[in-house]
Amino acid sequence: MSALIVGATSGLGRALGRVLAERGDDLLLVARDPADLATEASHLRTVYGITITTLAADAAAPDAFVAAVSDAVAAFSDIQTVLFPIGLSLSSDLAARPLAQTQTLLDVNFTSVAALIEALLPGLLERDGVIVGFGSVAAVRGRSANVVYSAAKRALESYFESLRHRLSTTKVRVQFYRLGYLDTQQSYGKRLLLPKASPEVIARAVARKLDRDLGIATRPRFWIAVLPIVRWLPWPLFRRSSF
Repeated sequence: MSALIVGATSGLGRALGRVLAERGDDLLLVARDPADLATEASHLRTVYGITITTLAADAAAPDAFVAAVSDAVAAFSDIQTVLFPIGLSLSSDLAARPLAQTQTLLDVNFTSVAALIEALLPGLLERDGVIVGFGSVAAVRGRSANVVYSAAKRALESYFESLRHRLSTTKVRVQFYRLGYLDTQQSYGKRLLLPKASPEVIARAVARKLDRDLGIATRPRFWIAVLPIVRWLPWPLFRRSSF
């Protein structure tokens, strides 16, 4: 088996790489920072002895990003699993923001993912593969923080729903995970309303279910009960919340 991981050097992406390497999958790792890629690839080769190719590419530049990753996939050959644990959020992503920042958030969180899937789809349709996307509970209801990030993740979830419907008569499975807070550097030191999940625990759950047609899954599971409350909380209460 072989897998492409986009956003492979931190948080969930790094955890997914290690879990898949542990079971013997060869990996094509894509991330923005070449030094981080080299460090992670060296670790995985040493510990697991698998074949690893790395590519430093920036999803904030969609055209160049899609071209570079497509070429790397063609050279690697026979990618069966494609995972997108990529994302960018900024503390400055408020109701008023510079246009350039808005474009960057949209490109990283949505445009580059959708464009790359479309580029890779002809090859994936030739084999029994799986495409896995990752969203956020932040997309359930708009608020004054993480404005563009949340909108992009909501668009991504809708795109994956459409993609699953579009590919339902093929051998390609489409999965999407709506994720709550993860215990990563990004959440370090923040006061959160609910517990953080371990990226490794999430990664192992994803790896176990790659062969299933599961559609959209929410993890950790307790968010299944929380999200309807957030979605339907009356406005006078929601506007005072810090969700």
